[in-house]
Amino acid sequence: MWLLKRLLQIRISTCVFIVLCYEAIKNLRKLPKSNYGHIPRGALEHELHKEVVPSLDVKETLLDCTYDDILQSNESIHNWQVPTKYDDFSAAGISNGSFTPEHCNPLVSVAILVVYRNRPGHLYIFLHYMHNFLRKQNIHYKIFLIDQQDNKYFNRGLLFNIGARAAIAEQFPCLILHDVDLLPLDAANLYACLRQPRHMSASIDRHRFVLVYESYAGGVLAIRANQFQLQNGFSNRFEKWGGEDDDLYNRMEAHGLKLFRFPPDMSRYTMLYHTPQEVNEDRRRIIAENKLRPGGEGLDCVSYESLRLVPQQLVTQLAVRL
Repeated sequence: MWLLKRLLQIRISTCVFIVLCYEAIKNLRKLPKSNYGHIPRGALEHELHKEVVPSLDVKETLLDCTYDDILQSNESIHNWQVPTKYDDFSAAGISNGSFTPEHCNPLVSVAILVVYRNRPGHLYIFLHYMHNFLRKQNIHYKIFLIDQQDNKYFNRGLLFNIGARAAIAEQFPCLILHDVDLLPLDAANLYACLRQPRHMSASIDRHRFVLVYESYAGGVLAIRANQFQLQNGFSNRFEKWGGEDDDLYNRMEAHGLKLFRFPPDMSRYTMLYHTPQEVNEDRRRIIAENKLRPGGEGLDCVSYESLRLVPQQLVTQLAVRL
């Protein structure tokens, strides 16, 4: 009898140990990583998705723009060197938030979608900094500001869906989903899509320049418009803060898409200080429910009131109520 009890104890202990090991292995992808899987610098040019809007004026007298010199650049700045004032800023070549290089024909068109509500200080720094940064990259780009102007909970995923619909209507082949409080520090961080979705902000100073976890897709993400449509965009169910990026990753995975990244020394961002938002306490439940029907609702069923479309020099603003 004693021997039987002892054997049962050993079997139970072994089972518990196996379960704990399984959970530990499963959660490894959630650990921060300072050196994550990425595309080598030498292969980046090959991975670029080169496509422009059909309406782009291609000049026969100009050569095609090149990108390898940008991708191989070692130029960068520290986070404390980011300017906060732009009194000498020149908006040369910018109209409605859009810019096209004049010395070569760009091979890349990107729509930069920025979701926003009541952060004028961040927006001022973002627009001036980003235009200075992007005009050096030989790309055709346009910045869309999707501005939630109501007192409802902030809905980041829904706002990105609204912006994506506007950009897709203008036939932009590449969408860059961008938080207004993130600024790139490395000149080699080319704002372009790859053949697979690309997580651009893998090394953020607020996160000690480490990747939060392997499946993290938040901050800044580049994705081809047809891929965003394939997965039906973001879920519209996430209000307040949290959950929509993890749900987006699940959608990508369910539709056979992979998440690519540039090397860490090309993917550094600084995060402008802001007060933390109210956390969505239901995010885990919604993620679990959405996993049962990935892409079930999203880009195809956005509900909002369009207040106005305001083309300004540095940005095209889409003012909406949800």
